[in-house]
Amino acid sequence: MKKFLLGISILLIGITNMNAQVTEVEKPMSMGLKNALVTNFRDIKQKKLEDLWEDFMKQFDCKTKKDKKLGEYLSDNAHVYYIVNAPTTDIYARFAELGPMIELSLFFVVNDAFLSSKTNTEQMKGANELLRQFVVFVDKYKTNERLEDEQKNLKKAESELKKLAKDNESLHKDIENYKEKIRKAEADIVKNLSEQDASNAKITEQAKKVDAVKQQLDALK
Repeated sequence: MKKFLLGISILLIGITNMNAQVTEVEKPMSMGLKNALVTNFRDIKQKKLEDLWEDFMKQFDCKTKKDKKLGEYLSDNAHVYYIVNAPTTDIYARFAELGPMIELSLFFVVNDAFLSSKTNTEQMKGANELLRQFVVFVDKYKTNERLEDEQKNLKKAESELKKLAKDNESLHKDIENYKEKIRKAEADIVKNLSEQDASNAKITEQAKKVDAVKQQLDALK
């Protein structure tokens, strides 16, 4: 049942991320206020999200570099097969931390023009698909991370169970040892009582001898 519930929770996380809201809005970037696709990510650090973006873009045969001064990534001449009628696409990416969320803004440039749904409807569908695929890419990473954590917890629980079983075996051995000590102590008690009887008899006999000597001493007075 626990494994089933874990599977459901991971599935729900995946559904939540893959249904992340995407908006198309003008956002500031290095070349001014430009049209962008924007979405937010939760439960992931910005640095890791940026690393995942670089890894994700490798499949499009382009170099992705970060301009640290501008805080902006450029994937130059990306071969994005989702975007029709575009031999290559320049993609700018900006990441911003907004409280518990990381905001990602993507700007798409084809033939030196920034894409928008108003003027490039079909191409923007491809841009949206690229962003959706990246959301899935991030979701897979997060789910794998959670799986690794749960596997570690499982190994820890299994290790704890082995230790408990070993402790149980040790306790049973202690019980047997205690039983043997009790049997020995009971035998020693019987022996001790017998020795006390013998000692009492010896004391009685010795007392008689003392009385006899006292009688002899009195007779010499």
